[in-house]
Amino acid sequence: MPSLSADKILEVFFSYSHRDETLCDELNAHLAALRRQSVIRNWTDRKITAGDDWRDEIEKHLDSADLILLLVSSDFLNSDFCYLIETSRALLRHESGDARVIPVILRPVDWQGLAISKLQALPKDGKPVNSWTDRDEAWLNVAQGVRKAIEEMAGRKAQRIRESGLLPAAIPRPPRVGFVARRDQKGRDLLERLREEIAPERRQIVTLWGPGGMGKTTLAAESARAMADRFQGRIVWTGPQLRADFTASGLLDEIATQLGRSDLRTTPPAEKPELVRALLAESPALVVLDNFETIPKESQPQIVEWMIGAPCSVLITTRDKIDHTRSVSIAAMSPEESQDFVSRLIEEAHDRASFAGLDRDLIIETAERNPLVMQWIVAQIDEAQSPRDALAELRQGEGDAALRVFDRSFDLDQLGDDGRAALLALSLFTPNASRESLADVAGFGTDLKRLNEAVRRLARLWLVVAKDGGERLAIEGLTREMTRARINKFSNGGEFKQRYVANFLAYAESHNQPEPEDYDALEAERGNLLGAMDIAFETQNWRTVMRLMNAISANSNWLDVRGYWDEAKERGKQALTASHKSQDEESIAIYAHNLAIIYQDQGDLDEARSLYQQSLDIERKLGNQSGIAISLHQLGLFAQAQGDLDEARSLYQQSLDINRKLGNQSGIANSLGQLGRLAEDTGDKEEAARLFREALIIFEKLRSPSAEIARRSLERVEEQDKS
Repeated sequence: MPSLSADKILEVFFSYSHRDETLCDELNAHLAALRRQSVIRNWTDRKITAGDDWRDEIEKHLDSADLILLLVSSDFLNSDFCYLIETSRALLRHESGDARVIPVILRPVDWQGLAISKLQALPKDGKPVNSWTDRDEAWLNVAQGVRKAIEEMAGRKAQRIRESGLLPAAIPRPPRVGFVARRDQKGRDLLERLREEIAPERRQIVTLWGPGGMGKTTLAAESARAMADRFQGRIVWTGPQLRADFTASGLLDEIATQLGRSDLRTTPPAEKPELVRALLAESPALVVLDNFETIPKESQPQIVEWMIGAPCSVLITTRDKIDHTRSVSIAAMSPEESQDFVSRLIEEAHDRASFAGLDRDLIIETAERNPLVMQWIVAQIDEAQSPRDALAELRQGEGDAALRVFDRSFDLDQLGDDGRAALLALSLFTPNASRESLADVAGFGTDLKRLNEAVRRLARLWLVVAKDGGERLAIEGLTREMTRARINKFSNGGEFKQRYVANFLAYAESHNQPEPEDYDALEAERGNLLGAMDIAFETQNWRTVMRLMNAISANSNWLDVRGYWDEAKERGKQALTASHKSQDEESIAIYAHNLAIIYQDQGDLDEARSLYQQSLDIERKLGNQSGIAISLHQLGLFAQAQGDLDEARSLYQQSLDINRKLGNQSGIANSLGQLGRLAEDTGDKEEAARLFREALIIFEKLRSPSAEIARRSLERVEEQDKS
């Protein structure tokens, strides 16, 4: 089968009655070759784990699946959930063209006249699987039909990518004055050279390096646009400007997300690198990592090591060479390039008469042929309308041209106090700011008219860029770096930081519920929310650190649900430190417990055990029976995972006893369910059935989604007991 040129492996959803689990397993086995070839990944509700919302998980995968297999039998048609809910949603996606739905007829059934009878069924002619003389032949027929459907879907997806010319949303737009062709010191066209170096068949890691403001990002973006067809849309644009803290794991998350596999964010850290490598290896891909030099030093070696071994083309922009990579340098513009660039800038000026008779070589010389600095100088002349005086001042002072010109831009009377306030405030945002939040942090309150005037002045000086159709604002690259240095030295820089933290604390607390719209709202400001928590931690505002953690985690578990494990762990550590500093023992117990879960999920069992025990000790000290029960239950899960079944049973029983005294029905049912699994694992089917039955009764009374998991567990042990 040809490799997929789409942006993800195709997902296959199995809709079936649990009375047909054996037949479902047989079909799964016959599709194993497609999974080994990384053509498909399948999903059944057996992948739902304890604690997941059963119905939400099913609906999520019904919406994301590319191919939906309806495993039809009389039990399937008699199941309200399978036929009325799953099938109805599947048919809607089939009719819209977003997914392909295929009925697989498992057992004889009268399905004519039903909505699904209009679909092409498998095996051939809709003959039931279990009525074939050779059942393996029937499954082979189904597998061939699934393979053919997948090939057709992959072809359509590849064609859509070719026609759309998809590029990542984060890639910078072309320059306002157009792209000026650049050449290296030997006269070679840099764009053509990069296109050769990052060609799909070469799979090289290339470093485009040079001083700040030289146009590295612009050239990298132009290269990505030029290569869009050859990579068929599989281009990732990422870097520290997109995240408050950029780590090796964060890089993998960005690659997975931009290539359509955000589900990989939730995979264990030990498995994630290989899974992302496999994703990149599906078909040619390009990863562009911009502004490498601003990544924390401790993360840089891990990132480079992983990138060197990645099965794709890589382009890194940075200020210094990186060992073991192909090196392409970019320096100041040549005199000819500078003349072309300055001419274009002047054409864009508001008052071109200001430049009449001006020796453009003076602009170029003053800017030291740095394109960003040339932009600033032309903008200053356009604003100040005193070109010779401006150039004379810009050639004086300490530091390189970029520092001198930026300092004068910042101090211009035309920028005004509001312009300076907006610029300083904007330096705190990652990666950009809504106009409402920026107005608040800059100290304008809700006065958007005042903000818009300040932004207009900043834009005319080339200090700010608009994003998302002008709805959001940002400063980038060298401008951002210099502005951040300013705010850290500014006498009232702390006030901007306080307003920034307060703004996003209020935002987080207004979206702290586990609702889809709240998750999306938190996602939209992820970088800023985490940035606010970082600032609160740096300034030792411990209560605010805890309030932010509670808002983004306590009710919605947003970071965990969306798979931001690194961020969840780092913020969990910050919150735990803040609770210790505040001597808030109740909070220490909660944060230690929550952080332990993350460490356990990521395989750091020693740290997880220590944190669980820390939480339990404090709960006992405080006499918090509910907290004790929760910690005991979690330690039971931990012991069970490590194979210490006697210890697990004792811990579950202690948790159960406490919950019965408290009348905590949900806690009782959870402990009964885990005790049932232990009984099943040790071969005591009768005891397991009794425990699952008790848990099921409680879950049904509570109308908990866990009732379905308990029901399936009970059916499983009863079936085993019969056999």
